Amino acid sequence: MSASRFSPFQFVTLRTFGRAPLMAKGPMKQLLLDCFTDTKKRFKLTVAGYVVLDDHAHFLFSIPGEYECSAVMNDLRACYLRAWRKSTPLLERDAPNNTPFWEHNIEYRSAYAAEDLRAYLDFIHYDPVRHELCARAADYPWSSLPSRIAQGHYPETWAELGPPAAISRVARECAPPERKN
Repeated sequence: MSASRFSPFQFVTLRTFGRAPLMAKGPMKQLLLDCFTDTKKRFKLTVAGYVVLDDHAHFLFSIPGEYECSAVMNDLRACYLRAWRKSTPLLERDAPNNTPFWEHNIEYRSAYAAEDLRAYLDFIHYDPVRHELCARAADYPWSSLPSRIAQGHYPETWAELGPPAAISRVARECAPPERKN
């Protein structure tokens, strides 16, 4: 690939408090994606990819210059919490009302080069397989991969023979502090 430059894309990781599987149910994952769609419209984001797992989510997007990435993510987290509280009766919530839903810190990385953008996209799309939530990345519904396959950006059989080469590098970068070696 050429060393062409992109306007920076932001690779963002949101984690649930204590890595609790608060989004293990499909409707909770879909709720976050619906809120992300609302945030995307409000901030005029250009979205390259996303995935929502049981205890964390990754997003890759570009932001117009007048906004900060933290404002985008704070909007998304607040939108999700409002929708979650509205849709989930107090007695059925996986987290008590006074327990935080999200970890306080949000991890951001900028991707300027085409190689970095591709590595982050591959990581996002392969993450459900890494976490054993599916056998084939193309079958995971809470990821941008199925739509990217439909658009012709990826083949239907993408990564069926194993993880893309850049996955291990990005996985090391993304490991929570207690798991980094």
